[in-house]
Amino acid sequence: MDYLNEIAPADTMVHVLLERRAAVAPDATFFSFGEDVHTLGDFNRAANRLARNLEASGITTGTHVAILMETSVDYLRLWLALSKLGAVEIPVNTAFRGDLLKHVLVTCGATACIVDEKFTDVLREAYPRGAPFEVMFCRSEGAAAPAPEFRDFRVLLEPADDSDLRRPLRHDAIASIIFTSGTTGPSKGVMLSHHYLCAYGLMYAEINGLRDDDVILNFLPFFHIAAKFLTIATLVCCGRMRLQKRLSISTFWEEVRTHGVTNFVGVGGICNMLISRPESPEDTSSTIRTIYAVPDPADIHREIERRFGCKLTTVYGSTEVGLPLRRSVHDDYRPGSCGRVSPYYDVQIVDENDQPVGVGETGEIVVRPKRPFLIGSGYVSMPDRTINAWRNLWLHSGDRGHRDADGWYYFDDRATDSIRRRGENISSFEVEILVAKHPAVAEAVAVATPSEIGEDEVWVLVILRENHDLTPEDLLQHCSRHMPYFMVPRYIDIVDEVPRTSTAKVEKYKIRAAGPGSSTWDREAAGWMITRDGVFPPGTRVVPKAGAR
Repeated sequence: MDYLNEIAPADTMVHVLLERRAAVAPDATFFSFGEDVHTLGDFNRAANRLARNLEASGITTGTHVAILMETSVDYLRLWLALSKLGAVEIPVNTAFRGDLLKHVLVTCGATACIVDEKFTDVLREAYPRGAPFEVMFCRSEGAAAPAPEFRDFRVLLEPADDSDLRRPLRHDAIASIIFTSGTTGPSKGVMLSHHYLCAYGLMYAEINGLRDDDVILNFLPFFHIAAKFLTIATLVCCGRMRLQKRLSISTFWEEVRTHGVTNFVGVGGICNMLISRPESPEDTSSTIRTIYAVPDPADIHREIERRFGCKLTTVYGSTEVGLPLRRSVHDDYRPGSCGRVSPYYDVQIVDENDQPVGVGETGEIVVRPKRPFLIGSGYVSMPDRTINAWRNLWLHSGDRGHRDADGWYYFDDRATDSIRRRGENISSFEVEILVAKHPAVAEAVAVATPSEIGEDEVWVLVILRENHDLTPEDLLQHCSRHMPYFMVPRYIDIVDEVPRTSTAKVEKYKIRAAGPGSSTWDREAAGWMITRDGVFPPGTRVVPKAGAR
């Protein structure tokens, strides 16, 4: 179905989609979480109560609200409640801490903050003298009252008018600010209009041919745009969503069978993990119809479709540029390609002067929409970076690619220094800054190197200060204290020098081309383990928490 053409632009707001579905089918299942099932009507009424209580607390249209919470029913209600009010939701990566967290909170301009209890200490570490917010709520799983500086989230769940608010909101207003990795600088907050955020979900539903009998598995955190567009796609296709805190490979197929899952996002090497299990006669009887694989695993693409009886779709896209290249369920398969140009966008491959290059030639991928508000609205508090990225009437992706004579496009590499690991975008700049905090480190260089299961691993090369010593194990411990777990490097080299240009700039392309060598320290080969709960030395028996990956 052509979902994007079915809804008037002024109605492309996530809360409007919810309210309309709830009005038509209030008793229909919206999603399940754990053992609980939530209907459209009950969920919408709960979001309305929450919205009115938020407004009574001082959070209203235009308020920037930072959220540091894990996936929960409360978070999902909170997101929809903020949309109903016209507040700006700023979901923060729950693994951020210290300077990274402070940068996000300062840059986004938040005056309100809502956190899970487990992140209150992380917030205090970022703001040891007190966080500068006018309104602060803490959500606790238990009965204990929050710390004195926080208001209790439970007051937001108290009884209130549960009818739709119907605030006169504009679809072009900013609904959310999502931070994506920086390249030669700190992480950037992409401003997303209501229309753009909704359109992302509508395009996802189109690409995957979603129907009213689809069950969409959503295990991605809500500080990623994917968790949001999966929720929106569920509303527009009139299907159901199975919500999880995070992916568990060990219970994946049990979830598929129990809930009849038909669609999920195969990001971060998940396809490789699933295909690695022994083949079973049950594979072809799976309910899976479509896997949205980004990137498409060309080496195992046909095996996945054969083995699981499904169709793989793929795109080229980002938080900023939308989904300008796509291969939908209706398209042929072209190995290695990320698709053809979407009917909603123009795409070109250009040289350093923004001039189009020829067929087969590599250049930067640039994008512009054919309709208003189908790309991001700029970077919050970064006007210079916004102007540079949107120069010459094209949004510059920072990625390199080429196209063939039949109009199929191929992603070649990143023109930037970002690293993609297990579905997370990592700024090499931020890795380098945090590694260099170690007193023995004079200079740090972070680059991507291919992972065995797809995407990248983080590789760090460090030059030490004179008369200082440092072991890879010591640096690993340092990194685990200062970085999100997914950013901690797997490979470490302590070197005397790195390749440079005549102007002393590091030639990262040479480092990437050479790859880790025999002297490179490999965390996994050495037996060290990194999880969400910390770093564990060789020989430690680590029992993962339920649902951990």
